[in-house]
Amino acid sequence: MPMTSRERVLAALDHREPDRIPVDLGGSIVTSITKAAYVPLLEYLGIDGGEVRVYDEVQQLPFLAEPLLDRFGVDTRMVQLPPTHVAGVEILDDGDYWAMYDRWGSKMRMPKDGGLYYDWVEYPIPATLAGLASYRWPEPDPLEVVATLREQAKWLFENTDHALVGSGVIGGGIFEQSCRTVGLETFMEAMLLDRPVAERLMDGITDIYIESVNRYLDQVGEYIQVFTFWDDVATQGGWMISPDLYTSLVKPRQARLFEAIKKKTAARIFYHGCGAVFDLIPHLIEIGVDILNPVQVSARGMDSKRLKATYGRDIVFWGGGVDTQRVLPFGSEAEVRDEVRRRIDDFAPGGGYVFATVHNIQAFVPPENIVAAYDTVRDEAAY
Repeated sequence: MPMTSRERVLAALDHREPDRIPVDLGGSIVTSITKAAYVPLLEYLGIDGGEVRVYDEVQQLPFLAEPLLDRFGVDTRMVQLPPTHVAGVEILDDGDYWAMYDRWGSKMRMPKDGGLYYDWVEYPIPATLAGLASYRWPEPDPLEVVATLREQAKWLFENTDHALVGSGVIGGGIFEQSCRTVGLETFMEAMLLDRPVAERLMDGITDIYIESVNRYLDQVGEYIQVFTFWDDVATQGGWMISPDLYTSLVKPRQARLFEAIKKKTAARIFYHGCGAVFDLIPHLIEIGVDILNPVQVSARGMDSKRLKATYGRDIVFWGGGVDTQRVLPFGSEAEVRDEVRRRIDDFAPGGGYVFATVHNIQAFVPPENIVAAYDTVRDEAAY
């Protein structure tokens, strides 16, 4: 008897082998596909996706059509407000760029000619205690706005068998958002040279996130199975900051946020951290993370077999299904299929695995390769 999608995902999250490997595409803003890849994919498959609407302007992520999700056997559905939903972001003409300001007051730009996503270029807060004292912190999503999600989540929970994935975080991770509000180099300098500023900034962000997730989970916490959070503290070669800075400054605040989440929901905590995070994983397990994403198998030390052997009993791998830097965009269909089979062989035994690509599928990826990846999962997914 085949499992439902929700049963399948929950079995994998419990480190049990379901009937087949669960599949995710578009369940979160880090497991999706950009508009520039999505539109050609629909055309290639002959799927009428209706009006293509982007819900995440920064990464250019569209709402995905149900016929496509059904075609790929996707087991997840997203229950989350678009990042620009409340802020009412206006796209501005900025010479050679399109520009916008996020809800934290930071300016982002995307080149008009060939631009694919927005980058942060200007920051609203001077990295001083006085600057933080005068900064107008953003408000969490209003209660009446978050309440609109309850009906959606309830309907999906009661009328579909999909696993529901969501988040109430209104920015980047605690480290990431600090960098986005004062600048990456400036914040990293503050962590080393002006710890009171770094602590005050991260505390302010953590407090807002806790209030935001409380509002979100009060409405949908009983319906979702996975809560997503993202915070990149690594590069492809290793730590972006020292392990000591992570454990003394970032980790305690992540732990405080995760504790607040677990008080409001039984949903599993999904942590998105790009790069070479092999040595970060024990810290994540310690503070309550259940799921690791995107599992960047091309980064240093991120061999899929080694990851599974070392941490497979303690954390679920969600992603890592195909390398999105080289194999998916530039490999042949045969190489894509071989890559997917290899990752399935490494990650799937014993459960604890949900198939997704390594991060969002980017522009210019051949639709044939995307189809090859998901069709291979379909052909190889049975336990």
